[in-house]
Amino acid sequence: MADDSTAQDRQLLHDYSRETRDPYAQRLLGELLGHVNRAEFERTAGAGGGNTRDLGQGRYTVSYAYTPGMPRADHLAVLVHELTHVAVNQAYDSRMLNFPAPRLSAAEEDRVRNETPDREEDHQNARLGRVDARRRDAFVDLVVGHVQRLLDELPSSRLSPERQRAIRTKLTDHMRARPYHEYDGVLSHLLTWADLDGADRSSAFYRSLTAMVAQAADWRTAGAVTPPRRGLVRRMVGALGRSLHIFRR
Repeated sequence: MADDSTAQDRQLLHDYSRETRDPYAQRLLGELLGHVNRAEFERTAGAGGGNTRDLGQGRYTVSYAYTPGMPRADHLAVLVHELTHVAVNQAYDSRMLNFPAPRLSAAEEDRVRNETPDREEDHQNARLGRVDARRRDAFVDLVVGHVQRLLDELPSSRLSPERQRAIRTKLTDHMRARPYHEYDGVLSHLLTWADLDGADRSSAFYRSLTAMVAQAADWRTAGAVTPPRRGLVRRMVGALGRSLHIFRR
């Protein structure tokens, strides 16, 4: 099943790349397809999203909930989202954190692995502890501001009420709650939905979303994240962050 799923999902992504006329989706897929052969795709029963595991040596396993009646837009959005995690890791060598993070020592890696086997998030959190707090906070400030902007502008997208509800969930339950881990992936997910569901390309939502997607792609290309300097922006979004329950480690 895994081999069949991998072949089918890789083909689905290649087909989407050829079919889309959205320049931002085309650019993103051009990047992601450069990594598609690194991943094995596994379809699982039940509900829920996806999970990407770094197997080392540039190899990954992507597992995600799948049903035969899964809408194509949802299927592709999950694949694009999870493959973005692969692109992030290849760009930053960061255990799929959305910016460069110093490596752990061999002893620290062993300790985390022995304490909680197979929990990628624990490795990520250990790496986060090595990142300068000001850099972490600056990144969270950027994510908080972007979440609120997209939420405010979402009605202009002219997407269906059902899709808008799904987007709000992605922004609040994923990007907002796990900014270090989910920022790039959620942006890719939303762009795929916006493209395949026919969002208004002239809307404020689409313009903001595509600007964020392009910025994240530029950072991955450069291998470095350069959020705006803190100060005024920090003061403006501080109260918002508390109201949205963003937690900094």
